Amino acid sequence: MNYREDFNTNKLTHLTGTLCKAMDIPAPKHSEGVLDDLYEYIMQNTSNAPLDRVLMYNPDAIGEWTYLKYQDKFDKVKKYAPYEEKLLTVFPPKTPVCFGSMYTGASPEIHGIQSYTKPVIKIDSIFDALIRSGKKPCIVAVKNSSMARIFNERDMDYYIEDYDNEVIARTLKIIKEDKYDFIAVYNQEFDDVMHRSHPNSKRSQKAIDHYSASMEMLGSAIEEHWQNHNSLIGYAPDHGTHREWYLLGQHGKNIPMDMNISHFYGVMKKAEK
Repeated sequence: MNYREDFNTNKLTHLTGTLCKAMDIPAPKHSEGVLDDLYEYIMQNTSNAPLDRVLMYNPDAIGEWTYLKYQDKFDKVKKYAPYEEKLLTVFPPKTPVCFGSMYTGASPEIHGIQSYTKPVIKIDSIFDALIRSGKKPCIVAVKNSSMARIFNERDMDYYIEDYDNEVIARTLKIIKEDKYDFIAVYNQEFDDVMHRSHPNSKRSQKAIDHYSASMEMLGSAIEEHWQNHNSLIGYAPDHGTHREWYLLGQHGKNIPMDMNISHFYGVMKKAEK
């Protein structure tokens, strides 16, 4: 068995509050809490200095059980993000619902997306909190995806690309430019292929590899170009998956395979002069 039959207890809705606390900025209005262990990990690795750069890599649909089954495929992820945070995502485990909660810190009932719809979220988000604090956030995402739409209408930059490879290429350029304090990066290949096949198909396994390779490229770029900053890189999926009786991959049920996720984080401390 590669999945747990119980639910994780740490909540995805506590992530935004953690990131804001680590960046020493006020959290959004409806943010629910803080992940104390993750915050302590960050502070230990920055010598208690606040983060001034955060890159959140959001690979769609990677559940905790996928990591447990294919741990060798995550070596490139853990190279730059060795800290694992086991989380319980929100219900229903659908992409816009989960990212809505990930970046507002609020439950779906509060941020307003409770099904697979992609309206612009009107409540306070981490992006609003960053802007209020004089920080520059941006989103790099695949066109028509949830992350390309639900946080629109903010005074920030959006880079919308055709697909995953173009998203990563754009992000590498942005990292090199070193002008954003917070970058959210969204990829979707695994979700796409597992819906057309199933989560353990060969195509799905290749998608896991592609996510990991992308994470390694992003980590390497941060290591090279953000040496003057205390930086955090996160591998932060939204929900898990399961295989339905008709054999295709799916998600949306209140079951551990869909609800339990593992995030991975790593800190790169500012270089001493």
